Amino acid sequence: MGQRIKTITRFLIPLFVLMGLGYIIQVQFNLGAKNFLQQSYAINSLLALAALLLLEWGIHKKKDNIAVLYLITVALKFITYFLFFHPRFYLDGVLNRQEFFIFFAPYAIGLILEIVLLARRYR
Repeated sequence: MGQRIKTITRFLIPLFVLMGLGYIIQVQFNLGAKNFLQQSYAINSLLALAALLLLEWGIHKKKDNIAVLYLITVALKFITYFLFFHPRFYLDGVLNRQEFFIFFAPYAIGLILEIVLLARRYR
């Protein structure tokens, strides 16, 4: 049990630090969308944490199916985008740059963090 807590903590601290910094920077440019930006960072943080934990579990228990587990995490993010973000972005029929980065910045932070943390852990 202690090892699991260490693993989760090893993922949580960098995740929340980087997501927090990303939010602080991005909110300066999107003051009008502060609430939606908070939701975007919260959702993307949860998705990144779920992906990290699922892939961590898969590396130890289901090595033969790690690619399938990765595709499941990608599918979860894709479904979340189309159920939660896409309808809000296209209320006016246009996706502008500001709206795009409300989703993509926290998504990219989470994705890069997933890759870096897992690559460092399993060299």
